[in-house]
Amino acid sequence: MSPILLQLPMACDPSLPVLLAISGGRDSVALLHLLRQAGFTHLILCHLNHGLRGDESDGDAMFVQRLAKKHDLQCEIEAAHVAALAKERKISVETAAREARHAFLLRMAEKHDIWVVLLAHHAEDQVETILANLCRGSGLAGLAGMHAVQRLDSGLHLVRPLLHVRRSEIDAYLKSKRFKFREDSSNASPKHRRNRLRHEALPLLNDIFARDVVPQVLRLGSLAEQDDDCLQRQAFVFLGAEGRLNEDRSLLITPELLALHPAVLSRVFALWLREVLELTGIEHDDLEAAMAMLAPDGAAKINLPQDRHLRRKAKRLWVE
Repeated sequence: MSPILLQLPMACDPSLPVLLAISGGRDSVALLHLLRQAGFTHLILCHLNHGLRGDESDGDAMFVQRLAKKHDLQCEIEAAHVAALAKERKISVETAAREARHAFLLRMAEKHDIWVVLLAHHAEDQVETILANLCRGSGLAGLAGMHAVQRLDSGLHLVRPLLHVRRSEIDAYLKSKRFKFREDSSNASPKHRRNRLRHEALPLLNDIFARDVVPQVLRLGSLAEQDDDCLQRQAFVFLGAEGRLNEDRSLLITPELLALHPAVLSRVFALWLREVLELTGIEHDDLEAAMAMLAPDGAAKINLPQDRHLRRKAKRLWVE
């Protein structure tokens, strides 16, 4: 069996403390052991009990606690009522779980003043993410899937060292080392869309094309990330140039702005609204409406999320 090589950014120094998000399942347990082999001695294990599987969830938390004690590692465990949160906020359980995890990891980052969290997503996770985003009608950013290094608005950096590693490699590694891990019974449930992609859609695609389609989907993700990065850079350079914004941060409607390709223009609007003006909840439809305001007969005012409005007058755009 070929050794599993971790893809870690230069900033991940094995001698420094780092947070490791760990469920107790095969992927995160494999990552823990691989990190230990790579010389990481100051791992802080972070486990959030979602409370969705009763005694099984409690057993996961206890397993992680024992694992930390065995390796003499610091451990942080919290419990969340994800089902109640999903009901209260009228969102899916999967979305509620993801938001609860991010909030938990942010608390741990603030508590320990460590802003790098290692996650155990692997190649098949990436393929499932790309396929899900494709079916939602995502653009290049969605087709790129998860990033090996992702910086959140909170300042938290999510690092995924196994994103290039196949699930079969992880299974073979755990088996060869006889490492124990927890099985999550919900991974077999057809209630979750990701499980159906894993157990139904991917095998069907493999059968239809008579080949393993994972490498091709991963290639799509890599190409999409490359192209999206190029367009984002063009938008960043354009918006940062002199004469694009007024002192009040309103956007000037110049011939150069009107001449932009729609792919770059949409990203200019996204950067201006989300980054410069720090507006939240800006979606694709908002960007399309904003771009339409530049037409000769375009609207002089459109609605934005959270009772904000984008207005156009005298060759400038501003938010009120």
